[in-house]
Amino acid sequence: MKKSIIISISFFIITAIFLGVYIHLKSEDRFTFKTMKVVKGDIAQTISATGTVNPVIIVNVGAQVTGKVLKLFADYNSIVKKGDIVAKIDPELYQSDIEEGNARLKTALANLESISKNISYAEAKVKNAGAEIKKETAGLAYAQKEYKRYVELFQKDLVSASERDQKELAYKEALARLESANAELNGQKANLSSKKADYEASFSQVKSAEAALDRDKTNLDYTIIRSPVDGTVVSREVDEGQTLTARMQTPLLFKIAEDLTKMQVNASIDEADIGRIKAGQQALFTVDAFPYTIFEGILKQVRIAPIIVQNVVTYDVIIEVENRELKLKPGMTANVTIMVEHESNVIKIPNEALRFIPPGNLKPEDRKPKDRKPGKKAGKKPGSKHSRYVWRMNKNGSLESVAIKTGISDGEYTGLVRGAVQEGDALATGALDKNGKPVISKKAGALPGAGPPLKVRFRGFRP
Repeated sequence: MKKSIIISISFFIITAIFLGVYIHLKSEDRFTFKTMKVVKGDIAQTISATGTVNPVIIVNVGAQVTGKVLKLFADYNSIVKKGDIVAKIDPELYQSDIEEGNARLKTALANLESISKNISYAEAKVKNAGAEIKKETAGLAYAQKEYKRYVELFQKDLVSASERDQKELAYKEALARLESANAELNGQKANLSSKKADYEASFSQVKSAEAALDRDKTNLDYTIIRSPVDGTVVSREVDEGQTLTARMQTPLLFKIAEDLTKMQVNASIDEADIGRIKAGQQALFTVDAFPYTIFEGILKQVRIAPIIVQNVVTYDVIIEVENRELKLKPGMTANVTIMVEHESNVIKIPNEALRFIPPGNLKPEDRKPKDRKPGKKAGKKPGSKHSRYVWRMNKNGSLESVAIKTGISDGEYTGLVRGAVQEGDALATGALDKNGKPVISKKAGALPGAGPPLKVRFRGFRP
């Protein structure tokens, strides 16, 4: 009986020993932890987009007249100056129009000269008619005076009735001649007015012929196509011998970039990100032709016109960039990163440390007494000033939780806003078992304030 009791006690002791060993193996001592150092420096939050490199100003050079392309004086990549001849259209039709216009103008001028002479003749007739009126007016006054005198003499029986009647007849004849002279003057004035009206019509014909001739000369000038700006030809749209028709739309001949040392990137920004984009922000981008060269630019304009493609809304932003080495070519695809927020000289927490959840029985409440603030009890949850936990390796080689509040992130590091983390601290980023294999905690989401793993949304350039 006593022997069986001893055996039972020994069994329980051995069981307890094995259980202790098992619990010990399940504790944190069976794990090794990967750590990263907390660093201090600059951190930037960015937005990524895709855009196209374009010249700041590109001028479409077209033809204003119809005709056959007689000669081209520029080609792709030609450097041209303002006023240089870049193309010539067959001028034969417009030279014929000028000759016809000259003939019409000469005819109109001859007609105007003839009418002008007629006006001078009509004015002379009006003048003569006026002089005749003066003469007849004087004759009428004399005849009237003579008639009155003979009437008085007849009343005194000094002249006969026949003599008086002769004077009366002379008076009436003078009156009729004056009326005829007035009618002649009015007729000559009417004729002069008619000639002047003809002159105005003929003068209008001369002006019309001159305008038509000027238009024909202008059209002839338009057969010579000149560069409107200093720049580089980036596109040629026609060939020699091709016939152009300038009616409803101006035929395009060349595209000339005004200054290729100054370029712009047209980038499309998603509507979810456009609220953080504003003029003046720094932009960095790369192109496939120079994958290891980072080009810098300044965001100049945020265009408010939406671009909707298959219910996806984007907005066009303009980024100015210097291109003194002429590496950037029109049409290149740019991988753009716009810096929307930047902080200097801040504590940078590795994002891997923010996502780390330790295995085993460790909890955020398992903090060392030295990390507790006076008056705070162990196990008290952090207040609203903190948002998550990180796990720091202390001097004893064990983990301790530290509550922190984080700021902006560049996808690799997150800025520290508040918390007892210093530069050089080693933060746990992963756990390895005794065989060196990664251990994934089954307690994801169980840590107060930890939240879901940080999603890396934007790609950024580290300063």
